[in-house]
Amino acid sequence: MSIKVVTFDFWGTLYHNKLSLKHERKDRIQQMFSRSGIVGITDEMIYKAMEKTWVLWDDIWRTEHRTLPVREFMDLVFGELQVRLDSDAMDELCEVLQQAIFTGNTLPVEHVVDAVAALSRSRCLGVISDTGVSSGRYLRQLLDRDHPSRFSFGLYSDELGMSKPEPEIFQKVLDINGCLPEEVVHIGDLRYTDVLGAHQAGMHTIRYAGIRDDRTEGFPEADWVITDYRELVGIIEGIA
Repeated sequence: MSIKVVTFDFWGTLYHNKLSLKHERKDRIQQMFSRSGIVGITDEMIYKAMEKTWVLWDDIWRTEHRTLPVREFMDLVFGELQVRLDSDAMDELCEVLQQAIFTGNTLPVEHVVDAVAALSRSRCLGVISDTGVSSGRYLRQLLDRDHPSRFSFGLYSDELGMSKPEPEIFQKVLDINGCLPEEVVHIGDLRYTDVLGAHQAGMHTIRYAGIRDDRTEGFPEADWVITDYRELVGIIEGIA
Protein backbone atom coordinates (compact mmCIF):
# COMPACT_ATOMS: atom_id res chain seq x y z
CA MET A 1 0.00 0.00 0.00
CA SER A 2 1.52 3.31 -1.08
CA ILE A 3 2.19 6.19 1.30
CA LYS A 4 -0.40 8.98 1.31
CA VAL A 5 0.70 10.99 4.38
CA VAL A 6 4.14 11.91 5.71
CA THR A 7 4.51 13.52 9.13
CA PHE A 8 7.60 15.17 10.58
CA ASP A 9 8.73 15.95 14.10
CA PHE A 10 9.97 19.56 14.39
CA TRP A 11 13.04 19.90 16.65
CA GLY A 12 16.02 17.80 15.59
CA THR A 13 14.11 16.62 12.53
CA LEU A 14 13.01 19.66 10.51
CA TYR A 15 14.96 22.33 12.46
CA HIS A 16 18.01 22.70 14.63
CA ASN A 17 19.78 25.51 16.48
CA LYS A 18 23.35 26.44 15.55
CA LEU A 19 23.88 27.52 19.16
CA SER A 20 21.78 26.93 22.26
CA LEU A 21 18.92 29.40 22.56
CA LYS A 22 19.61 29.70 26.29
CA HIS A 23 22.02 32.58 25.66
CA GLU A 24 19.52 34.63 23.66
CA ARG A 25 16.80 33.89 26.21
CA LYS A 26 19.06 34.85 29.11
CA ASP A 27 19.76 38.20 27.44
CA ARG A 28 16.05 38.87 26.97
CA ILE A 29 15.32 38.01 30.59
CA GLN A 30 18.06 40.39 31.75
CA GLN A 31 16.69 43.14 29.54
CA MET A 32 13.27 42.74 31.14
CA PHE A 33 14.80 42.73 34.62
CA SER A 34 16.60 45.97 33.81
CA ARG A 35 13.40 47.60 32.59
CA SER A 36 11.53 46.36 35.66
CA GLY A 37 14.13 47.57 38.15
CA ILE A 38 15.13 44.06 39.25
CA VAL A 39 18.81 43.95 40.26
CA GLY A 40 21.24 41.44 41.69
CA ILE A 41 20.39 38.56 39.31
CA THR A 42 23.53 37.37 37.53
CA ASP A 43 23.70 35.56 34.19
CA GLU A 44 24.89 32.43 36.00
CA MET A 45 21.85 32.52 38.27
CA ILE A 46 19.56 32.66 35.26
CA TYR A 47 21.37 29.78 33.54
CA LYS A 48 21.10 27.63 36.67
CA ALA A 49 17.42 28.44 37.14
CA MET A 50 16.64 27.54 33.53
CA GLU A 51 18.68 24.34 33.79
CA LYS A 52 16.74 23.22 36.88
CA THR A 53 13.46 24.06 35.18
CA TRP A 54 14.39 22.07 32.07
CA VAL A 55 15.03 19.04 34.29
CA LEU A 56 11.51 19.39 35.68
CA TRP A 57 10.13 20.03 32.18
CA ASP A 58 11.76 16.81 30.97
CA ASP A 59 10.34 14.81 33.87
CA ILE A 60 6.81 16.10 33.23
CA TRP A 61 7.20 15.45 29.50
CA ARG A 62 8.28 11.86 30.06
CA THR A 63 5.90 10.93 32.88
CA GLU A 64 2.78 13.00 32.17
CA HIS A 65 3.11 13.20 28.36
CA ARG A 66 2.61 16.94 28.18
CA THR A 67 4.81 19.98 27.71
CA LEU A 68 4.81 23.09 29.87
CA PRO A 69 3.47 26.31 28.31
CA VAL A 70 6.01 29.11 28.30
CA ARG A 71 4.20 31.01 31.09
CA GLU A 72 4.31 27.98 33.38
CA PHE A 73 7.95 27.39 32.46
CA MET A 74 8.89 30.97 33.33
CA ASP A 75 6.93 30.88 36.59
CA LEU A 76 9.16 27.98 37.62
CA VAL A 77 12.33 29.81 36.51
CA PHE A 78 11.35 32.89 38.49
CA GLY A 79 10.47 30.73 41.46
CA GLU A 80 14.06 29.49 41.43
CA LEU A 81 15.30 33.07 41.18
CA GLN A 82 12.81 34.28 43.82
CA VAL A 83 11.71 37.23 41.70
CA ARG A 84 8.36 38.33 40.26
CA LEU A 85 7.26 40.42 37.31
CA ASP A 86 3.90 42.07 37.00
CA SER A 87 1.44 40.33 34.71
CA ASP A 88 1.91 42.63 31.71
CA ALA A 89 5.71 42.39 31.89
CA MET A 90 5.51 38.62 32.16
CA ASP A 91 3.22 38.42 29.13
CA GLU A 92 5.63 40.56 27.13
CA LEU A 93 8.62 38.49 28.23
CA CYS A 94 6.91 35.25 27.26
CA GLU A 95 6.35 36.64 23.77
CA VAL A 96 9.91 37.84 23.25
CA LEU A 97 11.34 34.57 24.57
CA GLN A 98 9.33 32.64 21.99
CA GLN A 99 10.55 34.99 19.27
CA ALA A 100 14.17 33.96 19.92
CA ILE A 101 13.78 31.36 17.17
CA PHE A 102 13.72 34.19 14.60
CA THR A 103 17.23 35.53 15.27
CA GLY A 104 18.88 33.46 12.52
CA ASN A 105 20.10 30.76 14.87
CA THR A 106 17.21 28.34 14.17
CA LEU A 107 17.62 26.80 10.73
CA PRO A 108 16.18 23.98 8.61
CA VAL A 109 18.17 20.75 8.75
CA GLU A 110 20.44 20.26 5.75
CA HIS A 111 18.62 19.07 2.58
CA VAL A 112 15.22 18.91 4.31
CA VAL A 113 13.76 21.84 2.36
CA ASP A 114 14.27 20.01 -0.94
CA ALA A 115 12.96 16.73 0.47
CA VAL A 116 9.82 18.40 1.82
CA ALA A 117 9.22 20.17 -1.48
CA ALA A 118 9.53 16.92 -3.44
CA LEU A 119 7.22 14.97 -1.14
CA SER A 120 4.60 17.73 -1.03
CA ARG A 121 3.98 17.37 -4.76
CA SER A 122 2.34 13.96 -4.33
CA ARG A 123 1.57 13.49 -0.62
CA CYS A 124 -0.05 15.24 2.29
CA LEU A 125 2.51 16.51 4.80
CA GLY A 126 2.05 17.31 8.47
CA VAL A 127 3.99 18.20 11.60
CA ILE A 128 3.72 16.50 15.01
CA SER A 129 5.71 18.52 17.51
CA ASP A 130 6.38 18.45 21.22
CA THR A 131 6.87 22.17 21.80
CA GLY A 132 9.33 23.76 24.21
CA VAL A 133 9.53 27.46 25.05
CA SER A 134 8.27 28.45 21.60
CA SER A 135 4.65 27.46 21.00
CA GLY A 136 3.08 26.01 17.89
CA ARG A 137 1.97 29.50 16.87
CA TYR A 138 5.61 30.51 16.41
CA LEU A 139 6.79 27.21 14.93
CA ARG A 140 4.18 27.62 12.19
CA GLN A 141 5.78 30.92 11.25
CA LEU A 142 9.12 29.21 10.66
CA LEU A 143 7.40 26.57 8.52
CA ASP A 144 5.62 29.26 6.49
CA ARG A 145 8.95 31.03 5.96
CA ASP A 146 10.98 28.01 4.85
CA HIS A 147 8.30 25.59 3.57
CA PRO A 148 5.55 27.82 2.16
CA SER A 149 2.29 25.89 1.60
CA ARG A 150 4.07 22.53 1.99
CA PHE A 151 2.43 21.37 5.22
CA SER A 152 -1.32 20.74 5.34
CA PHE A 153 -1.70 20.28 9.10
CA GLY A 154 0.18 20.59 12.37
CA LEU A 155 -0.30 18.96 15.76
CA TYR A 156 1.48 20.81 18.58
CA SER A 157 1.64 19.64 22.18
CA ASP A 158 0.94 23.07 23.68
CA GLU A 159 -2.32 23.22 21.73
CA LEU A 160 -3.33 19.59 22.26
CA GLY A 161 -2.54 19.45 25.97
CA MET A 162 -0.62 16.23 25.40
CA SER A 163 2.64 15.12 23.84
CA LYS A 164 4.07 12.14 21.99
CA PRO A 165 3.86 9.16 22.32
CA GLU A 166 0.19 9.57 23.36
CA PRO A 167 -1.87 7.38 20.96
CA GLU A 168 -4.54 10.07 20.54
CA ILE A 169 -2.06 12.32 18.74
CA PHE A 170 -1.28 9.74 16.08
CA GLN A 171 -4.96 8.84 15.76
CA LYS A 172 -5.61 12.48 14.91
CA VAL A 173 -3.37 12.08 11.86
CA LEU A 174 -5.58 9.25 10.62
CA ASP A 175 -8.78 11.14 11.41
CA ILE A 176 -7.62 14.34 9.69
CA ASN A 177 -6.57 12.55 6.52
CA GLY A 178 -9.05 9.66 6.40
CA CYS A 179 -6.25 7.18 5.89
CA LEU A 180 -5.01 3.88 7.29
CA PRO A 181 -1.92 3.60 9.54
CA GLU A 182 0.00 1.72 6.87
CA GLU A 183 -0.48 4.69 4.54
CA VAL A 184 1.48 6.99 6.88
CA VAL A 185 5.20 7.48 7.49
CA HIS A 186 6.35 9.42 10.55
CA ILE A 187 9.86 10.90 10.66
CA GLY A 188 11.43 11.94 13.95
CA ASP A 189 14.64 11.86 15.91
CA LEU A 190 13.57 10.27 19.22
CA ARG A 191 12.84 6.61 19.80
CA TYR A 192 10.76 7.24 22.94
CA THR A 193 8.36 9.75 21.41
CA ASP A 194 8.45 9.57 17.62
CA VAL A 195 9.27 5.95 16.92
CA LEU A 196 7.30 4.48 19.82
CA GLY A 197 4.18 6.55 19.19
CA ALA A 198 4.07 5.93 15.44
CA HIS A 199 5.00 2.27 15.89
CA GLN A 200 2.13 1.72 18.33
CA ALA A 201 -0.24 3.37 15.85
CA GLY A 202 0.84 0.95 13.10
CA MET A 203 2.59 3.58 10.99
CA HIS A 204 5.89 3.28 9.17
CA THR A 205 8.75 4.98 10.97
CA ILE A 206 11.96 6.72 9.92
CA ARG A 207 14.41 8.01 12.51
CA TYR A 208 16.47 11.00 11.42
CA ALA A 209 19.87 10.74 13.12
CA GLY A 210 21.65 13.60 11.35
CA ILE A 211 21.42 15.98 14.32
CA ARG A 212 21.04 13.64 17.28
CA ASP A 213 21.52 9.87 17.09
CA ASP A 214 19.15 8.58 19.76
CA ARG A 215 20.25 5.10 20.80
CA THR A 216 18.15 4.96 23.98
CA GLU A 217 17.53 1.35 24.90
CA GLY A 218 14.15 -0.08 25.80
CA PHE A 219 12.22 1.47 22.94
CA PRO A 220 11.61 0.22 19.38
CA GLU A 221 13.94 1.16 16.57
CA ALA A 222 12.54 2.74 13.43
CA ASP A 223 11.99 0.84 10.21
CA TRP A 224 14.68 3.01 8.63
CA VAL A 225 17.40 5.25 10.08
CA ILE A 226 18.83 8.04 7.93
CA THR A 227 21.40 10.78 8.40
CA ASP A 228 20.91 12.49 5.03
CA TYR A 229 17.56 13.75 3.76
CA ARG A 230 18.59 13.01 0.20
CA GLU A 231 17.74 9.39 1.06
CA LEU A 232 14.21 10.15 2.18
CA VAL A 233 12.20 10.39 -1.04
CA GLY A 234 13.63 7.12 -2.37
CA ILE A 235 12.75 5.26 0.83
CA ILE A 236 9.16 6.53 0.82
CA GLU A 237 8.75 5.84 -2.89
CA GLY A 238 9.91 2.28 -2.27
CA ILE A 239 7.31 1.48 0.40
CA ALA A 240 4.71 -0.79 -1.17
